[in-house]
Amino acid sequence: MSTRSEAAAKTRQRLLDAALTLFSQRGYAATGIREILGLAGVTQPTLYHHFADKASLLQALIEQHYGDSQQRLAEIFATESSVAGKLTLLVTSSFAHCCSDPRVPRLMFQTYFGPPVPEIDGVLDQLTEQRFRLVVGAMELGIRSGELSKSNPEFLALSFCNLVDQPLNLFSRKPRPQQYLTPVLAHAIVNLFLHGAASRA
Repeated sequence: MSTRSEAAAKTRQRLLDAALTLFSQRGYAATGIREILGLAGVTQPTLYHHFADKASLLQALIEQHYGDSQQRLAEIFATESSVAGKLTLLVTSSFAHCCSDPRVPRLMFQTYFGPPVPEIDGVLDQLTEQRFRLVVGAMELGIRSGELSKSNPEFLALSFCNLVDQPLNLFSRKPRPQQYLTPVLAHAIVNLFLHGAASRA
């Protein structure tokens, strides 16, 4: 890569990093282009050389962080044959991804629950559906193997995703999420889903 290309790549990444920080803290709608420029230390023409608009920045962030993690998750899912193994991998990898940069889950929850951003609806919906289908597939496997009782796999998947996403949303806002999003919690969530909270005789 030439020196000029390296400089352009660094500038682009600086813009993405600034946008990630501000979007995750304040939300997409409340963040202005000037704030991104100020934090990144670049001019407006420089931003528009790399991105068409603010929505393009958000789309690039979602594809870079959420899309990449989805691909890795799909790959490791294929290495596990049991539903318990697949679900544990999903939770531990989600926790690890969150802890590596807590701004990413904060951005995702800001985007999901903040004001709608029509420009990126298709991208976000597609990635969300991919993750959900992976979980549905794990539930279907569990039903076929007898690990899970016969039920609607989509309902089971939705229930499990809610168990995982609430701790991610809550603890990613803490100063040190790695203290909370631990393998112990991951296994506890999977155990709660598979075996329930009721005492057994």
